[in-house]
Amino acid sequence: MASGLEREIESAIALVDDPCSIAAKAPLNVFELGLVRDWSVDPDGDVEVVLSPTSPSCVLIGSIMEGVEKRVGRVPGVRSVKVELDGETFWTPELMSETGRRKLANRHQESMKRVPVRPREWQQVGSSRTGGAG
Repeated sequence: MASGLEREIESAIALVDDPCSIAAKAPLNVFELGLVRDWSVDPDGDVEVVLSPTSPSCVLIGSIMEGVEKRVGRVPGVRSVKVELDGETFWTPELMSETGRRKLANRHQESMKRVPVRPREWQQVGSSRTGGAG
């Protein structure tokens, strides 16, 4: 069973959203996206969080790490926060939580209602303009 401090730390980490998901208007936090590989807190209040970037070229992972450090550092009872990168785990959509998958699917459905697009619609439009050739 998680202690009160552990629950507060977990809640603080969950307040950090992935900037790219925000830009895509489908905000997902680092747990939902599956970026948190591991985290722990020792009896002295020292917290360690291990994150994986969404890609080797993720330029915003530094801001994600900083967000985790700041949010967790504000939790009463936390003495220190250390955030590290997991360079061994490459992120894939399968790492997303069920909640994250559901949020993304709902956002996709909402988007399709506003702007319905059929798969490969561009090919159909292009071929009708060229009289079927192409």
